[in-house]
Amino acid sequence: MGFEPDLQQSLDQSLRAHACALLEQAAAGLQGEREQDEAVHEARKGIKKLRALLRLIELPLGRKFRPCDRYFRDIARSLSPLRDAVVQRQVLELLGRQHPELAELTGRLQPLLPVAKVKKPGKLLRQAATALLDGRQRVARWPPFEPRFRTLGAGFRTVYQQAREPAWLLLGREPAEPWHQWRKWVKYHGYQLRLLQPLAPDWLQPRALRLKALGERLGDEHDLDMLAGILLRHDAALAGATGPALALIGERRDQLRRQALQEGQALFADEPGEMSRRLKQHWRRD
Repeated sequence: MGFEPDLQQSLDQSLRAHACALLEQAAAGLQGEREQDEAVHEARKGIKKLRALLRLIELPLGRKFRPCDRYFRDIARSLSPLRDAVVQRQVLELLGRQHPELAELTGRLQPLLPVAKVKKPGKLLRQAATALLDGRQRVARWPPFEPRFRTLGAGFRTVYQQAREPAWLLLGREPAEPWHQWRKWVKYHGYQLRLLQPLAPDWLQPRALRLKALGERLGDEHDLDMLAGILLRHDAALAGATGPALALIGERRDQLRRQALQEGQALFADEPGEMSRRLKQHWRRD
């Protein structure tokens, strides 16, 4: 979904229109325009994009930011029971194809995975769609956004800093959660770049593509961590056959982490202030 900010006259209208379009598109999928699994996936992705937008305008939103962010976060969480079991099965199938040496084990794991336990999934989807459309009222209550760099610049710099720090602080031996958090902030930064791309497409588009690749690598790392957790939970049912697989997963995960750190340090070499100044120069030029 494109976003074309008019930096001179209609930044306010552009931001509101883009937020409402994300909400309406997600709601339409949940109301039957898409197959259920795809609709839930796309709705959750749309909410992530909206929360990236919220972080871009956090400063002018002021006290409205936190309750608005929580509102949309909770909608995404309400859809998790429909998504999590599907994701686990998809991850096993994907890992089995990517790593033939794990195919036999992932095949044995499939019947052991839990099935989504939602009594009335249709009702849940309708409630989430209604909540998304109601979210337009929150957008309408946003304060006016002035067409100046400060409106977006502070949020851009904050998210960049949050995405940058792990690239220089993580060592590769941490538990899964810090890596999951890094992936989240990398995605926020990438979504923001796509929003701002009209300002400097020659700079921001290639960077957004590199961030997408980094996010996918971190996603692969997360998938392997998920598989390790599944193996540990079902070790008894698999008659203790998980040891070699866990060792292989550990090696591959370590490799992905090293590659992600190398890519991340290249992408986040600039200090936040330098990135913010560079973006501001394009703002003025436009």
